[in-house]
Amino acid sequence: MVQKHIVAHNVAAWGAYKPLSAFVVRVAERREDVIFTILITGGVIYKKFMRELAKLTISRLEAIRSRINVIDLNGQDVNPLIPLAEFAPAFEALYSSKPLICKTTNLIIHGLPPPTIALIDPFAGYAVDAIQAIAGSKCSIFSWMTAPAGATLRLFGPEKYGGVGDLSPKAEAEMALSGKRYAEVAKEIYDGFSSGEMVRIPGIPAMYDYEWTPQEVNLSDQTFFITAQKYMRMTDGTFCVSSSIYEPEAMNAAKEWLNSIGKAWYSVGPLSLSESMPITQAHDEKELQVISFLDRMQSAFGARSVFFISFGTIFWPAQPEKLWAIIDELIALRKPFILAHTSPLAQISDEKKKLILDSGIGMEMAWSPQEKILSHPATGWFVTHGGWNSTQEALAHRVPVIYWPFAGDQPYNAARTVQHNAGFELIEVRTGKLGTRVPYRFKDNSSSEYPTFSISAAREEFKAVLRCIEGEEGRTIRANFERLGEMMDKTWDQGHEAEESLGAFLRDFVDGNVAHSIGSKPSA
Repeated sequence: MVQKHIVAHNVAAWGAYKPLSAFVVRVAERREDVIFTILITGGVIYKKFMRELAKLTISRLEAIRSRINVIDLNGQDVNPLIPLAEFAPAFEALYSSKPLICKTTNLIIHGLPPPTIALIDPFAGYAVDAIQAIAGSKCSIFSWMTAPAGATLRLFGPEKYGGVGDLSPKAEAEMALSGKRYAEVAKEIYDGFSSGEMVRIPGIPAMYDYEWTPQEVNLSDQTFFITAQKYMRMTDGTFCVSSSIYEPEAMNAAKEWLNSIGKAWYSVGPLSLSESMPITQAHDEKELQVISFLDRMQSAFGARSVFFISFGTIFWPAQPEKLWAIIDELIALRKPFILAHTSPLAQISDEKKKLILDSGIGMEMAWSPQEKILSHPATGWFVTHGGWNSTQEALAHRVPVIYWPFAGDQPYNAARTVQHNAGFELIEVRTGKLGTRVPYRFKDNSSSEYPTFSISAAREEFKAVLRCIEGEEGRTIRANFERLGEMMDKTWDQGHEAEESLGAFLRDFVDGNVAHSIGSKPSA
C-alpha cells in the first residue's frame, strides 16, 4: 500500500486548529493509506490540540495514532502575527524524509514519504512560500478556511458577492505610485470600508459596511488580512468548515466564485470531536468546580437555566459597563450564569469578583471548559462574540445563542443565525466610532427610534431578550436552533454534503494525485 502524506499548518490561533483536529481524525479513520503531519506551535496550542485528540475513546485513537504526527516546532507560545521561522526547515525535513523532532515530547519522526498535499491557513503565507520553494508543483496547497462561506465572501471575495475585492494588487499599485509603506496603504484601504456603503452578502439582510465592525477593536495590522487574501488566491483550492445547511446561498456563491477562477471548494463542516468522557467526569480540578456549580444550579433552577457568557480568547467589550449592567440584571432576576474572561483585555476587579461570588448564582473564571459547560443540561443560553467555533459548538450542544459580535466573521454569524429565527443579536451593546452609527435595519425609522447605544439602553435591550426567552418567541428560537443543529449533524452521514465533499477531495488529490489543478473541474 502506497501511503500519501498530508501536512497541515496554521498560525497560532485555536480557531483554526480546533476544527483541524476533527478533520484529521475524519481522514485517518476513512483512509488507512494517508499519513497526517501537523506542524504546530508549542505551548497552549499544542496542549489543546492533543487534548482534542484525547476526546476519542482509547480504541479509536489507537487505531489511527500511528498515522497522525503532531510536531511542536518551537516549544513555546508565539505571536500569530509573526511568521514562524521554524516552518520552512521543518517542511524541508519532511519533504526530504529526514528526521524531525517534536519539541514537547522529543519524539523523532523520519523516513516518511514526501508530502503531496498541504492544508495551510491563508494567514500563514510564509508556509505557502516555503512549500512552493521546496516542493514546487509536487505538493498541492489548500487554504484552510475556518470562517463560514458568507464571511469568507465578505473578507476575501470579489465585489460581485459583497466582498471587499482583491486588495493586494490595489495595495501594490498604491505603494508604487505614492511610495507609502505597506502598513499605511493597508490602513487607508480598510478605512475606506466604513464609508456607509450597503453590503449584500447572499443569505443575510443588507448591512452597511461599517456594521462589520460593530465593536471598538484594535485591528492595527490590516496587512495581515490583505496578505491572507493574496495567499488564498494562490492556493489550489479552499476547505470551508461550514455547511450548506447553515448558509446555502453563501455556500453556492463561494463555490461559484472559486470555480470561476479554476479552484476547488470543499465544504467539510461542521467539524468537532465529541467527548467520550461522561458529562459528569472532569479532566481536572477546574472542570470539577464547573460541573459542581452547574449541578447545583440545575437542582435549584432547573434544566436550561444557566447563561454562559464568553467572548473567546481575544475579544472583550471596550465598554465593559454594558456587560456589568447585564450581569446586574441576571443577579437581580436570579438568573444563574458563568462568566469566562479569558482575553488579556479583560480586567475584573476584586469588587466585581466578590459581587459574582456573593450572588450565590454566578461563577467567574479566567479560563473555562467551554464544551463541558455547553454540554451540561443546566446550560440554557450562550452569550458570545459568535466566532464560528463558538457557533458550531453551540449548535452541536443545542444551546441557542445571544450574539454580541465584534468583528471578522462574527457579524455574519449573528445575522445568519437570526435569519434562521434561531438566535438573538444585541444591538445596543455596540461601541466605537463605527459601531454606534445607524444600522441599516433602522435606516427607514425616525431618528427617535434609532439605537442610542447607551448603558441603560443595553440593559433594557437585554431585559427585553430575557422576556422573549421566557415566552413563545424564546421557545420558537430554541426549537429552530435545535433543529438547525440536528440538520448540521447529518452533513457527515453517507451521501450528505460533508461526507461527499471529503470523498471528492480524496478522489481528486489523494487517489488521482491532481497537482495544481488551476483550470480543472474537481468533483467537489
